[in-house]
Amino acid sequence: MIRLIRHNISLPYILDGLVLALLAGLLTALIWFNLSGVSSQVTGNMEGSTLQIQRTQHLFAQQQELDAKITAQHEVFDQLLGGLDNLASQPDTSLFSPRKIHILGNTLAVKAELLLQSWPEELSPVLKQAYRHAVADVSQQSSALATSPVVEWGSKVKLLHQTLQQIHPQIMQVDMLDDHLGKQARDALHATTQTNQQNIRDIQTSLDKLKQGMLWGTLAIILAMLLSRLYFSRRFQHMTQNARRAQAIAEEAVKTKARFLATMSHEIRTPMNGVIGMTRLLMNTPMSKKQSEFVESIHLSGEHLLTVINDVLDFSKIEAGKLDLKREPFDLRACIEEILNLLHAKALEKNLELAYTVGPSIPVFIEGDMVRLRQILTNLVGNAIKFTDSGEITIFVLPRSRKGDDYELEFQINDTGPGIPADRLDSIFEQFSRADDKLVRQREGTGLGLAISRHLIDMMGGRIWVESTVGVGSRFHFTIRTRKAKGQLKPFLHNNIPAIIGKRILIVENNPASCQALQDFCRGWGAVADAVPTAADAVSLLAVGKPYDIALIETNLPGDSPLELSRYIRSRYSKQELSLILIAPPNDRHPKEVVRELFNQYLTKPLTRSRLFDSLMTVLGEASLLPAKAPPSTLKLGERLPLTILLAEDNPINQIVATAILAELAYQVDVAENGVQALTALQRQPYDVIFMDMQMPEMNGLEATRRIRADFPPERQPVIIAMTANAMEGDRQECLDAGMNDYISKPVLPEAVEAALQRCCQHNPNKHNKPEYAHETVSA
Repeated sequence: MIRLIRHNISLPYILDGLVLALLAGLLTALIWFNLSGVSSQVTGNMEGSTLQIQRTQHLFAQQQELDAKITAQHEVFDQLLGGLDNLASQPDTSLFSPRKIHILGNTLAVKAELLLQSWPEELSPVLKQAYRHAVADVSQQSSALATSPVVEWGSKVKLLHQTLQQIHPQIMQVDMLDDHLGKQARDALHATTQTNQQNIRDIQTSLDKLKQGMLWGTLAIILAMLLSRLYFSRRFQHMTQNARRAQAIAEEAVKTKARFLATMSHEIRTPMNGVIGMTRLLMNTPMSKKQSEFVESIHLSGEHLLTVINDVLDFSKIEAGKLDLKREPFDLRACIEEILNLLHAKALEKNLELAYTVGPSIPVFIEGDMVRLRQILTNLVGNAIKFTDSGEITIFVLPRSRKGDDYELEFQINDTGPGIPADRLDSIFEQFSRADDKLVRQREGTGLGLAISRHLIDMMGGRIWVESTVGVGSRFHFTIRTRKAKGQLKPFLHNNIPAIIGKRILIVENNPASCQALQDFCRGWGAVADAVPTAADAVSLLAVGKPYDIALIETNLPGDSPLELSRYIRSRYSKQELSLILIAPPNDRHPKEVVRELFNQYLTKPLTRSRLFDSLMTVLGEASLLPAKAPPSTLKLGERLPLTILLAEDNPINQIVATAILAELAYQVDVAENGVQALTALQRQPYDVIFMDMQMPEMNGLEATRRIRADFPPERQPVIIAMTANAMEGDRQECLDAGMNDYISKPVLPEAVEAALQRCCQHNPNKHNKPEYAHETVSA
């Protein structure tokens, strides 16, 4: 639904962007179109003006050239007239001779020819032709004058003078043509000016229209934008309201889911407490073999159902983002050893070997959430045991990288099971996914374990992956990020133990992980440790006279080689000279009498540092160096720590289960069915401890606890321990906030009840005030 809301919101954003882009494009196109029209008009006007200016320039050039030639023609004509007049009046003393007249006539002809060459074609071609003939006559007469005798000069001069007088009107007409050409040039210039002015007016009109059009277009586009924004704003507002409503619905759904899970957890755990508790009690009664098998099946089914419930609750916490990791120091090796101790019984049923080794460079204490890391390892190792029918399961922890006190650790869980098909490797970490349905149908599981582990590993800053070969086995890898931390060292965690320094220890172990772990432990305490995989290798070392103080011998060597090796050693060394320690499971196949005869110590699997340390210290005769341990008491807790106990529980079956558990601890219990009865019972007599259920009729356990803390004086305040099926996130804190001292979730186990009583009451049974801190005990 969230994806749909996001899609519906993103779509209007896209449409709004498209509308804005379209309007901007329209505005740009409008501006471009109008400016293109104005630009074309201006270009056309400029081209027309240029042509007109060029024509005007041409006319002016013609007029100037013609005017200059006409002026030159006038000068020669006037000189020729003056010369003729002077020659006619003073023939003997004249400055002009016939020859000079002849020269002037030729000059006039040349000037006339130049004038005629510049004569515009469109101007009076008749006048042009007549003027050419007249000038030719003048030239001929002036030539004839120059060659005539003196007596004829008078008549020749007179004739030439008459000819000049005849062409004078033609010259005047030529002057008029010059004026006409000048007028054409002036008219062309005037027309060009008017055309330019008209072009300017046209451009101004176009620009006015463009501005007006752009104004209206811009206003229209702005209006369209405003309408678009208004529309989409309403759509956004509507979708935002829908998204808020959807978010509120989703949040309410999460709350409803949480309430449902809490209710279902309580409702399922309450009868589960009865089923598991009653079957456990029934298993302690005399029954036939078939009845015992039936009861054991019921008990195992109940435990499996509880595992399913826990997986579903963890997965719901992860989905809701309510799962937080702690950051506190813990012993990594102790965490792994606890898992091996927990799962060793299941591995023993299949004769599977469990072993682990941690890189020696990894610090003893690291920082992180030990509970969640243990959950990951328990799930992976439990799956390996579930799907492995023979062989071994080993855990390797290696330093992947280091920067100062910060580490990245890699965990490897190897098994010799059937393997996982290659096409299923990528999907096994998905929720409700399983590697091989055919195999899973024969084994129980929820399909959530690996998905939960993947989420937890992601929260720890790591990743998980798997390598597998069908028919050979699988190897699960995961990494976490952590840092070195400080913790309180126990005796077996110290380096260079004085009693062990320099001792020579022979390790005969064919499991690489166990062999490496034994070597690391012994060398860390200061011993000199040699390791061999077979009895024959050990015999070879002893045969050459290599001395040893202690020999650690694995029971799972091929055939009877452990006993044969021990007999060989005993034939050469006594128990005081060379101590032998057999590393074996509780159901060791070798006869116990023979083992006691040949070996100094029997080290029970799974192998832990504390057990190995105790065994070494014992065989070395240095047990007195260990802190004195109180001898185990045969008295029950109720005999050692007498308490008056009230049980507030409304479910009859759970009353029987809790009463029976406390009876096993030698306690007599009073029962109240709700909070009101618990208050009434406490008013009648004081109690040291109240086991309080959370959900009861009339008054629940939380309200009853608040009333007790508020109404009773300090000396009448009991220790209150929650014994409830509420196991959701926050239930424990809710109990502590109400005033309870401790918390146990159902199904309730005797060990959890005993541990809670010891924590709260052992140091001072009469002190019932709430301690500075409270513990959490989850039985399942």
